[in-house]
Amino acid sequence: MNRNTEYYSTPGKLLITGEYLILEGAQGLAVPLKYGQDMTILHSGDSKSELIWDSVHPKGTWFKGKFSIPDFNIIESNDNEFASRLIKILQAAKELNQEFLTSGLYKVKTVLDFNPEYGFGSSSTLITNLARWAKADAFQLQKQTFKGSGYDVACGLEAKPILYKLKEEKPVYRPVNFNPVFSKNIFFVYLGKKQHSKDSINKFYSASSFTRKDIDSINEITKGIVKTDSLDSFEELLKEHEKIMSAVLKTATIQKQYFSFYNQGIVKSLGAWGGDFVLITSGENPEVFKKEMNMRGFPVVYTYDELLL
Repeated sequence: MNRNTEYYSTPGKLLITGEYLILEGAQGLAVPLKYGQDMTILHSGDSKSELIWDSVHPKGTWFKGKFSIPDFNIIESNDNEFASRLIKILQAAKELNQEFLTSGLYKVKTVLDFNPEYGFGSSSTLITNLARWAKADAFQLQKQTFKGSGYDVACGLEAKPILYKLKEEKPVYRPVNFNPVFSKNIFFVYLGKKQHSKDSINKFYSASSFTRKDIDSINEITKGIVKTDSLDSFEELLKEHEKIMSAVLKTATIQKQYFSFYNQGIVKSLGAWGGDFVLITSGENPEVFKKEMNMRGFPVVYTYDELLL
């Protein structure tokens, strides 16, 4: 019996600038993380054509399923809702490559090494790994299965900081050097309010108001953040970014909503406003800063070096 093993690994991501306006052509800065998702595939030419799937995250196995090949009917599953979403991704991958999963026995194991509630890209890392396995276009697969700009897929593919934008609905991106000399002053704090990308995007289009000037301003801020070697300048740029997005989204800044007590630096939203992680600048010793955040009800805090790849 012939056996073949394949392995793929994709880092998670955070979007530092651009947020929702990246959907409208604004340029955003995205950074890869030390945490991500691995996928291992064991394939044998067994007479039984089945796909056996196991998914693991830090708390253990959270999904187990078995599917027929090539029609992807559910044989067994401990979560039919997720199984149905997975089938849609597999079907989309097969549409992009008809040679994908035609026969044989496949055993797939995915390992997510971060809490899926964090918004680090549990879906985008899965899409990227699966596209590599299927030899399909990762952006096309993402477009057919999830709404979004695709910056998360690009960041996963590059595994480097990138500048990303959409031009005529197509991804345009390039790696950049982003490792600020003041990285010791940058922290990432989890708000504990998981945001769902599709819901956030729908809300953005139904309630936001923006102009070409807003997009141009975000573009200039993004360029400035990549280039600056000054913490003061970095903080001013973050502050201006929050001011613009607050007006666009008609929502108070995160600093006003959740960190009115904090006056030692700037608090900036990352990705969907109101949940997931925020970036905070501080001159405090990391242990002192973490203790302060913990006392304020934010138990999950990372330094720059602990989180970014």
